[in-house]
Amino acid sequence: MSNAQASPVVVLTGGLGSGKSTAAHCFVGLGITVIDADAIVHELTGPDGAALASLRLLLGDDCMSPSAGLDRARVRQAVFADPRLRKRLEAILHPMVQVVARQRLEQAMGPYCLYVVPLWAETRGGQPRPDWVWKVVVVDIDQTRQRSRVLKRTPMPNETLEGMLAAQANRHERLELADHVINNNSDEASLLAQVQSLHAELLQCLNKLPMEVSPQSKPLTDRP
Repeated sequence: MSNAQASPVVVLTGGLGSGKSTAAHCFVGLGITVIDADAIVHELTGPDGAALASLRLLLGDDCMSPSAGLDRARVRQAVFADPRLRKRLEAILHPMVQVVARQRLEQAMGPYCLYVVPLWAETRGGQPRPDWVWKVVVVDIDQTRQRSRVLKRTPMPNETLEGMLAAQANRHERLELADHVINNNSDEASLLAQVQSLHAELLQCLNKLPMEVSPQSKPLTDRP
């Protein structure tokens, strides 16, 4: 696939429990290709995942599940209690995720593609936006709803949750990077309506761009 044919990349990000996956599913329903960094992590750390051997050396057998690969609950507690361990874990996983994501972004078809990156603000904050990114969309949620949704989905001790939230960028840091914001403080119907409206706006923007400055023409060599 030539560089000129590559779909423009829209990054979708948001904090823990903000509703990124639900928003991404809405884009899928509109025919948009979605590449999800978290889903790639699950592939790499699942049964026979490419990252398991390195992670076993780092974390030990106690963090491995015979049937499911990495025991995510155990790892979650371990890494958020030890920031240095978390950084070593990220040093293994992030480059592997980037390789897979790059391949899938280069193969993406359609008017644009969506790259879901939970830690976009954490890894890109304070740096110039990469040339391969066309737009950044943030799914925003207030902190009370955020905590409630996370605990409903994945029950855990409060101190574990607070450690996970403290390790992430805050709302202000995340919103500073946004071209567009999806407010997820209501119900799924509201979320879907916002995604549909944004989709129409993005298509309109693409139609207005002359070919020589269209994001399709940007090189893929610096993609994640």
